[in-house]
Amino acid sequence: MNIDITRHHGATELKVAECIDKRFGTWRVRTDFQPDMEEEGKTQRGVTFIEAEYPYKPSMQEVKDFVYGVINMQTDEKILAGFVWNGLPVWLSPENQRNFSEADRKAEKNHDILPIVFKIGEQDGQPVYHTFETYEELDGFYTQAFAYIQRCLVEGWQKKDAVDFTPYEKALNG
Repeated sequence: MNIDITRHHGATELKVAECIDKRFGTWRVRTDFQPDMEEEGKTQRGVTFIEAEYPYKPSMQEVKDFVYGVINMQTDEKILAGFVWNGLPVWLSPENQRNFSEADRKAEKNHDILPIVFKIGEQDGQPVYHTFETYEELDGFYTQAFAYIQRCLVEGWQKKDAVDFTPYEKALNG
């Protein structure tokens, strides 16, 4: 299966799943439909979406894995690059998350490790460093980052819970 994570453009009546080549049995499955608006933002000219191409008719489990995989990918991207702290974009890679957590845990027990400097991200192509002088500042930062991550995860779970797979079932079995 080839998951194309770029957004495609199509007509508003585009199907969620369809056989695009009956001779070879090639199927396309689509998700994350969004309105594609004119530049002025007043008129919808179609939709954008993400799709996967299968060289066979996919099972419903494969469709669910694809749809949930897209939601997981979007959630991960939002966590990674969407957090802003004190006006600064913060790169929340898994490694940075572990480093921030470990520093917060250690500083809580031993304030002598402070001040501590972290490269928290980049702005306009330049690295952004921040020196945490006090435990309260570090803990406040970590608490906000943790809360942001939790909000992103909850939003992702809610998106998954809201998916209606009925149109996919109809397209595959109809």
